Amino acid sequence: MIEIKPEIKDWGEENREGIVHRLDRVTSGLIVCALNNETYKYLKNEFKDRKVNKKYLAIVEGHLPSETGKIELPLKRSESNRSKRAVAKNGRMSISEYEIINSTHKHSLVLIDLITGRNHQVRVQMEYLNAPIVNDTLYGAKRNDLINSFAICLHSHVLNFTLFKKNFSFKSSPPEFYNKVMEV
Repeated sequence: MIEIKPEIKDWGEENREGIVHRLDRVTSGLIVCALNNETYKYLKNEFKDRKVNKKYLAIVEGHLPSETGKIELPLKRSESNRSKRAVAKNGRMSISEYEIINSTHKHSLVLIDLITGRNHQVRVQMEYLNAPIVNDTLYGAKRNDLINSFAICLHSHVLNFTLFKKNFSFKSSPPEFYNKVMEV
C-alpha cells in the first residue's frame, strides 16, 4: 500500500520539495527524500557536514593514470560556459577517491567515493584526467549511440548515513546500458 504525503510540499526547495540532495539531470541512481521536516533538516546537515557516504559508478573513455587514486582539484563555474564547472585556482576544493573495477580497450568502469559534493564534481575531475564520462559531451566525451542523448555513464550507486542513531545503507544497480558500453 502506498502512503501519500501531501504535506511534503511544505519543506525543501520550490519544485524539489522533500528532496535532500541533488543529482545532475543526466545522472542516474539514488537520491534521498524526507517524509517530514525534522528528517529533511537533519539529513541536509548530514550532507553538508560530509557525514553521508556517497559512491558512484562511472564508465569513462580510456583509462585513468592508476588503478586507485585520490583526486583533489579546486572547482568553480566556468567563465567560458556557464553550464559547466572548471578547475580553477580560486575554486572550492573537490575531493574524490576512485578504484578501477573493470576495463576494456576503450573504457574503464570506476567506483568513485565522493568525499566532497561539488556541482558536476566527478564530471569535471574525469575530464581533467583526460577520461571523460561516456556520453558526457558537455565535458569532452564523444557521443555514444548505445545511450540516450539525455544520459551519461554516471550512477549514484551507494548511499550510507545515520538517521537518529540508526544506520541506513542503500544500493542501486546501474542502468542496463552499462553492460552494453562495457561489452559484457
